[in-house]
Amino acid sequence: MVSTRNREIFWFCLTLALAISLASVGGVILYDFCIGGGETPGRISLHPGGGILAILLSCMFLALLFQLQKLATGIGLSVLVTATVFAAVPILPLGAGFQILAIKPVLFLAIAFIVLSALAAIHLSRGWVVGRIATPVVFTTGLLSLLSHWYPAFEMAGVGSIAESTIVVSPLLILISLTLPFLYRIYHRDIPVYSRSLILVGVLGILLTTISWHIIRLQYSDNLTGRAEALATQLAATSASAYSVKLALIRRLAERWELLNDLPSNLFWEQEVSSYLRDFPELRLIAILDRDMRPVRVESRTLDYRSWLDRFLESDNTGAWLQHIIDARASHLSEPMPDREGRAHAVIAVPVTPEPGLSWPVIAVVDLQSVYEGLIQHYDGALDLAVFHQAQKIFDTSPELDASEKVLLATATVEAHHDSEWRMDVYMPRGSLPSGELYLPPMILFTGLGLSFLVMLTHLFWRESERRSRVLGEFNDVLNFHLEEERGLRHINEKIMEFSRDILCSISPSGRFLTVSPASEVVLGYAPGELKGQPYDILVLPEDRGSTAEEVRKLATGQSDKTSGFRNRLRHKDGHTVTVSWTAEWSRDDNALFCVGRDISGELVAETLTRERDQFFSLSPDMFCIVDLNSHFFEVNNTFVETLGYTREQLLGTSYMGLLHSDDQDKVVEAVQTLTDGGEVQNLFVRALDTAGNEHWLQINAILSADDLIYVVARDITEALKTQERLKHSETLLRIAEQTAMIGGWTVEIPSGKTAWTAVMFDIFELPAGEVPDLDNALNFYTDESRQILTDAIELCSETGIPFDEDVQFRTANRRLRWARVIGHAVKNDEGDIIGLQGGFQDITVSRQAMEQIKRFAERQATIFESITDAFFTVDREWRFTYVNRRSEELLRRSRDELLGHSLWEMFPATIGSEFDEMYGLAMTTGESVSFEAYYAPLNEWLEVSAYPSDEGLAVYYRSIRERKEAQWKLEATMEELERSNRELQDFAFVASHDLQEPLRKIQAFSDRLLVKSHQFGPEEKDYLNRMQSAAARMQSLIKDLLSYSRVTTRAKPLESCDTQSIVLDVLQDMETSITAEKANIELTPLPPVKGDATQLRQVFQNLISNAIKFHDPDQTPTIMIYPEDITPGSWTLVVSDNGIGFDLKYAEKVFHPFQRLHKRETYAGTGIGMAIVKKILDRHGADIRTESAPGEGTTFRIRFRNEEPDSEAKHGQSQSRTLHTDRR
Repeated sequence: MVSTRNREIFWFCLTLALAISLASVGGVILYDFCIGGGETPGRISLHPGGGILAILLSCMFLALLFQLQKLATGIGLSVLVTATVFAAVPILPLGAGFQILAIKPVLFLAIAFIVLSALAAIHLSRGWVVGRIATPVVFTTGLLSLLSHWYPAFEMAGVGSIAESTIVVSPLLILISLTLPFLYRIYHRDIPVYSRSLILVGVLGILLTTISWHIIRLQYSDNLTGRAEALATQLAATSASAYSVKLALIRRLAERWELLNDLPSNLFWEQEVSSYLRDFPELRLIAILDRDMRPVRVESRTLDYRSWLDRFLESDNTGAWLQHIIDARASHLSEPMPDREGRAHAVIAVPVTPEPGLSWPVIAVVDLQSVYEGLIQHYDGALDLAVFHQAQKIFDTSPELDASEKVLLATATVEAHHDSEWRMDVYMPRGSLPSGELYLPPMILFTGLGLSFLVMLTHLFWRESERRSRVLGEFNDVLNFHLEEERGLRHINEKIMEFSRDILCSISPSGRFLTVSPASEVVLGYAPGELKGQPYDILVLPEDRGSTAEEVRKLATGQSDKTSGFRNRLRHKDGHTVTVSWTAEWSRDDNALFCVGRDISGELVAETLTRERDQFFSLSPDMFCIVDLNSHFFEVNNTFVETLGYTREQLLGTSYMGLLHSDDQDKVVEAVQTLTDGGEVQNLFVRALDTAGNEHWLQINAILSADDLIYVVARDITEALKTQERLKHSETLLRIAEQTAMIGGWTVEIPSGKTAWTAVMFDIFELPAGEVPDLDNALNFYTDESRQILTDAIELCSETGIPFDEDVQFRTANRRLRWARVIGHAVKNDEGDIIGLQGGFQDITVSRQAMEQIKRFAERQATIFESITDAFFTVDREWRFTYVNRRSEELLRRSRDELLGHSLWEMFPATIGSEFDEMYGLAMTTGESVSFEAYYAPLNEWLEVSAYPSDEGLAVYYRSIRERKEAQWKLEATMEELERSNRELQDFAFVASHDLQEPLRKIQAFSDRLLVKSHQFGPEEKDYLNRMQSAAARMQSLIKDLLSYSRVTTRAKPLESCDTQSIVLDVLQDMETSITAEKANIELTPLPPVKGDATQLRQVFQNLISNAIKFHDPDQTPTIMIYPEDITPGSWTLVVSDNGIGFDLKYAEKVFHPFQRLHKRETYAGTGIGMAIVKKILDRHGADIRTESAPGEGTTFRIRFRNEEPDSEAKHGQSQSRTLHTDRR
C-alpha cells in the first residue's frame, strides 16, 4: 500500500512539474514574440502557436490534478480545436501573418493523444487503457523528433518548425508520455497530495529556470549580432583591398606596355598574359581593344569567356563606359554581368597610350565568385555571407535558401571604385542557431526543471511522511475502539447461539464440528457435547454425502464465496430423516466453515403439494382462474395472463367485470347465479378485452367449490371463429371465381363411374342444374378426336395414377362448339388404391380464339418481314437473336437456325468495339433510335442501319449500300477530274489573256506605224494593211469573248440575294450611248429580287439588251420590253422582248453555241459568243431560258429564276438548264 501511494505521489509531482513547465515555457515564447518579434535573432525558438498550445495544455493538466472535471474537459476540447486550426493553417486561405501560428501534423498527433488520454482519465471507467495506448505513440513521436536534429532520415518526424524548438519540445513530449498511463489514478485519488507550499515551490523553481533560460538566449542573441557586424566589417575591408589590388595589377600591366610606345609583340603578349592568368586564378580573360572598342588581342582561359566578352561589348552602356575610361585616363571596375551559368563577372579597364594621341583600353575579366571564395577560405562558416551589387547577387555561401528563409544579422557597404558600390550581408538561416547557442540553453532549461522537480518531490514526500504519522495515530485509536466492540459482539453471539431455533455450528478443515449450538438437540436429538469433535458426515444420509462434501470443498477452496439454500438430509437420533436447509460461508481468517441450518421437513410436504397443484394450474394450455362470489380474482394461471396481456399482480384482487364486454356482463351475472343455485355452467360464450382493447371470444366452464370459490376454465376460441369466417368468405370467393373464370370441378367414382359436378359445370355445358350425367354420357359432349383423348387419359389415370391436362373441344347442349381445359388426377385411399378421379374444367374458348388470332397475326407479321426488301433482325436485352428475316440471311451469310438464340457479339465478333457496337449500345442505353452508315469488313459490305429500341430489346433494319458508295466514289473521281479540267481551262485563259494577245498587240502596233506612212503605199497595200488591222481587232475581240466564256465558272462568286431592278438600270446607264445612237425605246417594269451572282447577271442583261438593239430593221425604231411574269413564292419569269428582225426557230439551239452566227459579219458585227455566255451563266444559276421568235417578228426570251440555290450538280455544271423554243407562227 505504501509503495502504491509513493508511486502516486511521484507521478502527481511529475505531472504538476510538467504543467508548470509548459505554462512557463509558453509564457516566455509569447513574451519573446510580442517584445522581440519573429525576426529578432535568438528569439525565434517557437512560433506563438506553440506557446498558446503549451499554456492550454498546462491549464488542462492543472485542472485534472485539482479534480476540476468540467474545467479540465472544456480546456481539453479547446486544445483539440485550437491544435486542429493551427495544423490546418498552411492549407487555409489565410494571410502570411497567420502562418506563425502553424504547427506540424506530427505535433498535432501527439497533442491529440495527450488530450484524449486526459479526457478518458476523467470520463471513462477504464480510462487508463487509453493512456497506455497513447504512451508509446507520444513517446515514439518525441524520441524520433529529438533524433531528427542529428539524423536527416527522421526529418519528417520533427515536431518543431526550427531546430531549437525541436530540441525543447521533444523532451517535454517524452516526459509527458510517461505520465499518461497514470492520469486516471491521479484524477481518481482519494487522498489529496498537494498543498499551497508545494505549488509555490514548483512555480518559483520552474519560473526561475525558464527566466534564466530566456536571459541566456538573449545574451547569445546579442553576442551573435556583434559577431555578425564584425564579420561584415571585415569582409567589406578585405573586399575593398582585393579590388584595389586587382586594379593596381592591371594598371601595372598597362603601364609596362605604355613604356614600350607600342603594342607588345605576340610572343611577349602570350608570355606575360599567360603568367597573369596562371598566377591569378580569379582573372579569366585579358584583352586589348582598339579605338572602335573591338578586341585586337585576346587571351582567355576558355572560349566561353570570349563569348562573354562579346556580349559585354554589345551591351548598351559598355561603349560609353569605355570611352569615359579613355577620357578620364583612370582605371575602372565595371558593373557585374553573369555568364551562362549565372556566375557574376566584372571587367577591370585601364587606358594605355602606346603613342601620343592614341589611347586604347586594356581590360581584364574577373570572376567575382572566385574572388570572394578566396577571401573567406579560412572562415569557419558559423554564419552565412552574401555579397550584392545593388540588387544583383554576386556571392552567397548558401545560395539554396530563399530570401524568406534568411534572417539578416548585419550589413556593411564598400565602394570598390568611385562608381561601384557593394553590400556585404551576414545572415543565418531562419530558425537555426550555431551549435553553442543551440544546445546550451536547452540543457540549462531541462537541468533547472529537473532540479525543481526533485525539490517538489522531496517537499511532497516530507509532507506525506507527516500525514502518515498522523494517520497511524488515528488508526491506533480506532483499533482500540473496535476491540471493545468485538468483546460486546462476542457476548451477543453467545446469546444468539443459545436461544436460536436454527442449528449454528462451525466445522474444521478436516470436517469435524468445532462448535454446535443447543438447537442441535431439538432438531437432531443430539446435545452439543455429543457432536463436538465428531465428523459432520456421520449425520448425513449416504445419498447426500457426495453433494455435501463437494459443496464444502468449493467453499474451502474459494470456488464459492458462500452458499445459501443448500439442502441435505440428516439422520435424527431416533432414526427418522430430517431435511435441513443450510447457509454457510468459509472464513479464511478463522480457517473454519460457519454454518446455519434450519429444519424444513414440514415445509417440504406443503411445498410438494403446492408444487403439484401449481404445475397443473400453470402448465395447462387453457385459461384457469379462481374467483370469489364478489367477482374478484383469487388466482390466475400463466395462460390467462399471457392471453389477455395483464400481469398476475394487475389481476389479483380486482374485479373480472372490468375485463368483460359490456354486452356480455349480464350473461356472466346470470351464470354466477346459476352456480350459487347449485347448477353448473357449461359452454358459456363471452367476450373479454385484453390490455390493447382487442376482443377475445372465450368458451367458459365453471363450478362453485365448498369454500365459495368459483373455479373457471376458459378457452380462447377467437382464432377458431375467425378461421370459420375466413372459410365462409373463401368459399364465397371461390364460387365467384368459378363463375368469373368459368372454372368447374368434377369427380368420378371407380369403378361405379358415378360423377359429380360443381354448379359452374352446368353453366359451361348449358345444362339445367340438377342431375349429373354419368361418365359415358358426359363424354358424348366432346368431339370424336377429343373424346378419344379424354377416354385414353382417364383410363391411364385410373390404372396408373398418372394425372392429365388436356385441351379439348366439346359441344354444349345447345350444339355450340367450344374449347375446354380438362385437368384430372387420381384419388387414393389409405391403402394406396385408386378409388376415384377428380379435377377441374375450364372454358378456354375465348383465350383459344385469342391465341389463334395472335398466331395468325404473328404469321402475317413474319410474312411482312420476309417480304420487305430491307434486311431485318431483332435481339433481346441479352443481345440474343430472336428473329432474322430472309434478306438478313442473305446479307449476313448465316442461316436463321445458326443465329436464333445466339449472341450477336458471339456470331459477329468483329462488331465488338466498332461503330455497330457503339451505336447499338447507345440505342439500348438511351432508348432512342439511331441511324448510321458503317463498313463491315468480314462481309465486305457498306451498310445503312436503323436501330429502334424497345422494352424487349432492339429491332434493326439495314440494307447494303455498296453500289451507292461505289457510285459516290465514281462521282467524286469525276468531280476531281472536273476540277482538273477547270484548272486547265484557267491555265488556258491565262495563256489566252497574256501570251495570245501579245502577238496581236504587236501586229496592231506595227500596223498603226505603217498607217502613219500610208501615203507611201499604193491602194492595194493600203487595203492589205486595213484588212490586217481589222483581222487583228476581230481576233482580239474573239479572245476577250472566249475569256469571258471561260470565266463564267472559274471566277464565279457565291450566290446571294440581288436587286434585279438595280442591275438592269445600271446596264441601261452603261449602254446609254448605243441606246441613244439607235434611238431605242426601253420599257422596264419593276423586277423581283433573285439569288445569284450580280456580276454575271449583269453580263446576261447586257448581252440580251445589246442583241435586241443590234438586230433590228434599219427602217424601224427598236423597242425593248423588260418585265416579270408568273411570280410565285419559289420562282418567277423574266421576259426580254424586242421588235427586231427575229430568226427561224430551227436555229434556236445554234444561237446558244459558241461562235455560231445567223448573219454575215458585214451586216451585223460580233463574235457569236454572247448568247453562249448567257446560257452558261443561267446554267450556273439553275435557271431555264425559253426562246420565242420568227423572221421579221422580233424575239422574246423568257428566263425562269428559282429562289432556292441550285443543287450541287448545277453548281458544278453537271446539269444543263432547259431551253424551250416556241414558233410564233
